[in-house]
Amino acid sequence: MSAGRSFVAVSRAVGALALLVVLFPCGAPAGSAGAQVADGPPVVKITAPRNGSTHAWNSLVNYHIVVSYRGKSTQYQELPASDVLLQAAYVPDLSALAGKPPSAASAPPAGLLDITNSNCLGCHDFKAKAMAPSFAAIAARYPDTPATIGLLSQRIRIGSTGVWGEDSMPSHPDLTDNQLHDIVLWILKDAANRDVTYYVGTDGAIRMQATGTPVRRAGMILTASYTAPSTAIAQGQAARGEDVVILRGK
Repeated sequence: MSAGRSFVAVSRAVGALALLVVLFPCGAPAGSAGAQVADGPPVVKITAPRNGSTHAWNSLVNYHIVVSYRGKSTQYQELPASDVLLQAAYVPDLSALAGKPPSAASAPPAGLLDITNSNCLGCHDFKAKAMAPSFAAIAARYPDTPATIGLLSQRIRIGSTGVWGEDSMPSHPDLTDNQLHDIVLWILKDAANRDVTYYVGTDGAIRMQATGTPVRRAGMILTASYTAPSTAIAQGQAARGEDVVILRGK
């Protein structure tokens, strides 16, 4: 074969290989398990901090989460980072988990998902005061009663002024009655839990915070979860994924 023909043959082979790489980036042929990942549940991975790592109490620990779902990823801003929820739960004794994989938390309650999917977090924080009172502060002020659920649901629906100082809360006509009920119910029942803190997004920092004085075997369990839009759930798709890591305190 001449040198010119050899060059043409090699060029065609390289072009064919490039086409295969584009079509099957993981090297998996059509119909293989690798090609079916896009139809599975969301893949959630906590890439930092490392599972089993040790951190000083009251220190800030950076976290990073990657979510992939139906061919899209948070790495390329194809999935909204605001749909990623991280739960940090204090555990007084991690020895009970010895030899067992970390237990994932149950699926986030509907009200918590409604909060993360709405604009609530633009003014409210889970435990710290922001432009508006924290959800924990609201839970501390109001009793968990049907009357309170009705009152707060109405305030969220039509807005309010002067309840927490001079600030005003805008109306939320886009929220359904069920969503309002679930949001208020979650706030009253769970927002003040001292052992659990919530963070939204794929990047940030959690605080290694203990309830009281931590003992030697205490630590925290981080659960990152992603729940797809309701349209995916309505179509019967596996729409939730999560990842769990354990942090040891010192």
